[in-house]
Amino acid sequence: MVSLVSVLFSALFRQKPLVRRHAFNLCVPPTSHLVLDADVIASRPVFVVGDIHGCCDELQEIVSEAQKEHGDTLFIFVGDMVNKGPKNVEVLDFISTLKSYAVRGNHDEVVLRELAELKKDPSYELREKNKWMTSLRPEHVNYLNNLPYTISLPSLNSLIVHAGLIPGIPLEQLDYNNMTNMRNIITEDYFDGRGLVASTGIKDGVPWASLWPGPEHVYFGHDARRKLQQYPHATGLDTGCLYGGCLTGIFINGCKKMIQIPAKNVYVDPNV
Repeated sequence: MVSLVSVLFSALFRQKPLVRRHAFNLCVPPTSHLVLDADVIASRPVFVVGDIHGCCDELQEIVSEAQKEHGDTLFIFVGDMVNKGPKNVEVLDFISTLKSYAVRGNHDEVVLRELAELKKDPSYELREKNKWMTSLRPEHVNYLNNLPYTISLPSLNSLIVHAGLIPGIPLEQLDYNNMTNMRNIITEDYFDGRGLVASTGIKDGVPWASLWPGPEHVYFGHDARRKLQQYPHATGLDTGCLYGGCLTGIFINGCKKMIQIPAKNVYVDPNV
């Protein structure tokens, strides 16, 4: 495998042009990369929560447990708040009651894509599993449309993204689709290949988080098959609540406590 130094060198000199349009023609949010300054955080504890996927009961429980630790907790969600699970609308309603921020995940974008198709063509037929989307109110859609791809917290040396990042590439030059869908990085020879290449699968290459050099610590989701991931500079929080695992969250400052809430059901068979 090409050394980390080599692949970072490759990345730095193979930066792609600034991506201004989404691969699926979705509207790009007004702020793609949100920065929460120290005055926004103030002295509040920050609790980052993994993929929810409509598991509202578990979400309410983990929020309650976090608030028992610190009543003034600021919540940040790593995306995929909705879709596939049992109580998607309820999740968005509950989140709206919290002091919270979130990044967009691939399933949040599935919702936006399906609704865009329906708006363009009223005869467009949603698949059965997606018919719940017609229950969303305008404020829900507006919320999803405005979700950024990353949230940076400089005062905590932390960064939130749904799926992953490519080391050595500035945030503004990262591909939107990679930030919501990647799991691995394939390293190719600098002269004969393309350097660092994002992959949505897990068979080829290595977990992108294993190559993340810091200094920011990245908190992400998306990769339920690997469950909890803990690397020196990255933590993966998708522990498959949707599939009967658990919903995981962690305080990224203060007590640094992790909280896990077991799923109340197997909402989706992971083998199907």
